[in-house]
Amino acid sequence: MSRSWRPFLGVALLALTIGAFAVLTGYSLLRIAAIERDMRIEATQNMLWVISRAEVAAFQLSAAGVERGLGEIDQSALEMHHNVFLSRLALLNDGPQRRRMEELGFAEALNELSVNLPELGGLVENFVPGDAPRLQALLQPYVFLLGRAANKAMVAEWDALGSKLDSSRERLWQLIGSIAGIALAGAALCAHLLMATRDARRRARLLEKEKAFSELLIASSGEGIIAVDRECRCTVWNEAAERLFRIPADKTIGRGLGDASGFFQIDRVEQAIVTSFKGQPAVLLDQPFFPEEKGDPCYLDLRFFSLREGEHIIGSILLVFDVTEQRAAQRQIAYHRNDLEQQVHARTKELDAALKRERAAAELYRNFGAMISHQFRTPLAIVDSALQRLMRRSNHLTAAEIMERTGRARHAIFRMTGLIESTLDAARLDAGQIEVRALTSDFGQIVTDVCNRQTEQTPEKQITVELPDKHPILAHCDPVHAENILVNLLSNAVKYSPPETLIAVRVACNADRVECALSNQGSIDLPSEREAVFERYYRGSNSEGRPGIGIGLYMARALARMQCGDLRLEPGNETGRITFTLVLPQARAEDDATVPSLLVESV
Repeated sequence: MSRSWRPFLGVALLALTIGAFAVLTGYSLLRIAAIERDMRIEATQNMLWVISRAEVAAFQLSAAGVERGLGEIDQSALEMHHNVFLSRLALLNDGPQRRRMEELGFAEALNELSVNLPELGGLVENFVPGDAPRLQALLQPYVFLLGRAANKAMVAEWDALGSKLDSSRERLWQLIGSIAGIALAGAALCAHLLMATRDARRRARLLEKEKAFSELLIASSGEGIIAVDRECRCTVWNEAAERLFRIPADKTIGRGLGDASGFFQIDRVEQAIVTSFKGQPAVLLDQPFFPEEKGDPCYLDLRFFSLREGEHIIGSILLVFDVTEQRAAQRQIAYHRNDLEQQVHARTKELDAALKRERAAAELYRNFGAMISHQFRTPLAIVDSALQRLMRRSNHLTAAEIMERTGRARHAIFRMTGLIESTLDAARLDAGQIEVRALTSDFGQIVTDVCNRQTEQTPEKQITVELPDKHPILAHCDPVHAENILVNLLSNAVKYSPPETLIAVRVACNADRVECALSNQGSIDLPSEREAVFERYYRGSNSEGRPGIGIGLYMARALARMQCGDLRLEPGNETGRITFTLVLPQARAEDDATVPSLLVESV
């Protein structure tokens, strides 16, 4: 039998059942009404029969008394009629007949007549032919009472029967209405069932279409779709899962997932399936899967959901996504992002450094302009003043005064020339136009010569030189630049140290280095000044009123570093002393004394 006929068969069976129920119910009600009617009629006939039989027994006893008086019957026959009469009266006074007589209002009359029964009994027992009229007189009230009772009972019974029949008829119509309602309800139910059947068929067709569409989606999906039951037996294994796990569907359907692939025996995967059996979704991201034992892994994203049938969970469905390419792309993006961040960070640092250099250059040029305007104005003012005095008093000046004025002007011009040369040397240094000719030189002799010349120029200053016992002290340096550094340091010591204070110069050899420490009386207390003392055009707070443009120490350290050495300001272990230390590479006597000239391009 085709499926399309099954709904109609169910409806037909239901309609037949309802029809049979209605027929049987109607038949039963009709039978009940008939039985009730029969019972009421028999009950009425029974009461009338008892009363009428008692009345007949009274007539028969009266007639038997007349016949006994005539001698037609014997005493026993009379007593028999008497006993029948008593039995009929006893039946009226017992059970439902008594209650019925009470309802009819003859109970008191029966009780009053019962008082005469002993007299009637004595009369029958001692009956003589002349007692017939007396017997009839005693029975007359019974006959009259029973006649009235019979008439009244018959009327009452017929009235009761009529009312009962009316009530039964009314109830019967109610039952008929109920049956009609049942029939209508059955018809409505049948109509509803027909509509529900049609709707169910339509839904079934839609479900079939959805099922076919779902099967098509599962088969054509690019993601692996796997379904399992509560025992973890595979029920769905689509083509994408076949390609991903390299296992055909016929080897997985009906088998456990763990038997199909060891991948599903991993604790995290098993726990996720158990979680979905509890009605909660689960997700596993970037789960490695090795299609081959020695191959590279691929990475899977797994999502687990419950399969439900109504309120019951019947299994789990797994959606498997191959994210190997996405993961590789993400790693590449992360690499490029990190590289870009590094480049941005480096570029930002470069821009910050350039900005700082630009700000420093701007500040430098501002300071340089202010310093140049101040430092150059002083010698020019001296030259201008000397020339004006010569012009005004040209005819009154002696040769000695002229020599003094011209000497003062020359000294100012020499000072300005030195400032210009220092500025040009700094510019050449920045442009990389200062050459370094490193030689093996007697550094001790260079120090001695510089100190002797400074002593001749400033005899008021006491300069001491301390050399090691080892002679000569060889250093790998450019002697000209080394001399310039020492001259700069010594001139600063003379310029900034108080009068009549000691300037100490000490030379020492330390491993592969030659160190020359030059100290003088004074102090640089501010940490900011100690850090900025080697900056170009920087002048400390103690330089006010002293000539200079603030590039001497900058040039000295730059030249020292160009010779693979350094110039540093010592922390100051002695109280009230400033110490600068020049460090140069130490040379050996057998080293080649000459190296090629170097054009230093930057510092």
